[in-house]
Amino acid sequence: MKHDVMKALSAARPQQLDPPADPAAARARRERDLGRALRADPEAAPAAGRARGRRPVRWAVIGTGIVSAGAAAAIAVSAAVPGAPEGGDPGGGPGEISLGKEAVLVAAENAAKQEIGEYWFSDDVAGQSYVVRGGTGSYVMVGAYTESFRWAGAKPGSASGGAWRMLPARPQTPPDAAAWRKAGSPAKIRAWSGDKWLTLNTAENTAWKVDHSDASGGDQWYGRMTTEEVQNLPTDPKKLTERFLTSEAMQWRAAGAPSPEKLNEMERAHGPLPKHEFDSFAKLGAVGGLIVNSPVPPDVRAGLIRAATALPGVEAIGEATDPLGRKGVALASESRTVEVTGDSGTPPGQRGTYMARKELIFDKATGAVLASQYVLTKPGGPYKDRARGFVIDYMAVRDTGWTDAKPQPPAKLPH
Repeated sequence: MKHDVMKALSAARPQQLDPPADPAAARARRERDLGRALRADPEAAPAAGRARGRRPVRWAVIGTGIVSAGAAAAIAVSAAVPGAPEGGDPGGGPGEISLGKEAVLVAAENAAKQEIGEYWFSDDVAGQSYVVRGGTGSYVMVGAYTESFRWAGAKPGSASGGAWRMLPARPQTPPDAAAWRKAGSPAKIRAWSGDKWLTLNTAENTAWKVDHSDASGGDQWYGRMTTEEVQNLPTDPKKLTERFLTSEAMQWRAAGAPSPEKLNEMERAHGPLPKHEFDSFAKLGAVGGLIVNSPVPPDVRAGLIRAATALPGVEAIGEATDPLGRKGVALASESRTVEVTGDSGTPPGQRGTYMARKELIFDKATGAVLASQYVLTKPGGPYKDRARGFVIDYMAVRDTGWTDAKPQPPAKLPH
């Protein structure tokens, strides 16, 4: 069954995934050809009072943006497909999956041991993989490449702030770098994205730009929670599942309501909203969004990891390597089938059907999220010449944690 993409986007667009104010960056992040309608994070509507010009906290990474109207018409997403496609899951057989789950639970146990400081911070990078095809051969460039830094005081009413910067497009792997050099090392590269061509720039301006600074402590986090509400979340996995990970809970958050009661008020005033079933892809993304995009205490993070391991359709796949080359233990969602059509003028070579899933990678020693990856499980369409395991896009956390000194964004680039 295919979902109406525009309705799905309306229901699943998270506030955190708003693109940067920079127009070129906005185009790059919006014009996706990934078809991740009914996306990972369940917050749909922008929070009241959040200025569009700001670059809000996003989960993206593992990278998702609004698909433009033309692109949405050309992309359809089927219901989740249980398990991996033919050939088995990269995590191996049942014994290995069991060991993988145990490793993730160890990460959860270690997460609970981390200490809280005066400030929480998170520094992440997000990128989209574009397959470039030319006369000298094909190669992959990572574009729509951004870095976000955010911080907040641990105490209710404390200040918070954030900044972001664009990063230069770059070859994804050493073989891609060799192919790019063979093509003449072009500084600007034309790539298809959703419903139009865009230009990837290998010489972006990497200066930090202030996202926002809130001295009053009035920032809101995932689900429009205050810092105090985040600090007081339950630690029990079942209670966290009930609050955030049931389809009902995700439905009212997707509608932009801060509570089920507010959703009922909205529906009484404006009529019933379309109902959606949220799959393991969406729920695993919600777990990542909560951990990465809000100052949850260590024991709450541990509870969220434990809740994720128990979600139907989510399986442990053992050790995985993130886009920054770090090894961790991972959970994976069911695969989704994505069909790219020619309705928006998509070139014939980009059309077709592929399957992909979400992978959430944890540092086993600390329980921190290392990365969220959107990973190819069955080649086809724009990724017909890529292998299973190809990372379509990602969000990787360079650094996160608690400190007693006010955090500052790093000067050094991630690559």
